[in-house]
Amino acid sequence: MNDKNQVKTKTKTYTTSELASVFDVSVGSISALIKKWNLKPVKTGNNNSKYYDMAVFERLGRHYDKSKQKRDKTTNTQDLRTQLAVSNAENELLRNELEIAKSTIKILQNELKIKNSQIDKLQDLTNQAQQLDLATHTQHQELLEQKPTQPTKQKRGLFNWF
Repeated sequence: MNDKNQVKTKTKTYTTSELASVFDVSVGSISALIKKWNLKPVKTGNNNSKYYDMAVFERLGRHYDKSKQKRDKTTNTQDLRTQLAVSNAENELLRNELEIAKSTIKILQNELKIKNSQIDKLQDLTNQAQQLDLATHTQHQELLEQKPTQPTKQKRGLFNWF
């Protein structure tokens, strides 16, 4: 019966390397805390390996949870600062692109004014050409109406092509 009680009361024990693996830290870090807090092992095994009980495990767990929260806050702050710097750089690039686009728009507006002016001049020249053609046509009609048609004699002979 005594053996059964021992089995029931046995608790899990951890070596220094197991503790380091569980908390994802180095063995040296665990060893330093054990020495700093003056924690005693519950037993010593082969090759002088030390085994620590659940109380040590829980105390280390609380310590690493607190330090993890601090690291997370620091990491979050650094991440936010990085994101802010990236956003500021992107904003600056967008502002530069906007300025370039504005200057391009001004250039294109000026070119459009020049093209409109050229189109207006071309339209004026076309109107003048049309009026000149109409005037010429009218004059030609008037001349045809004034001049009676006379039959022309056809030249015969060797020199009719003169």
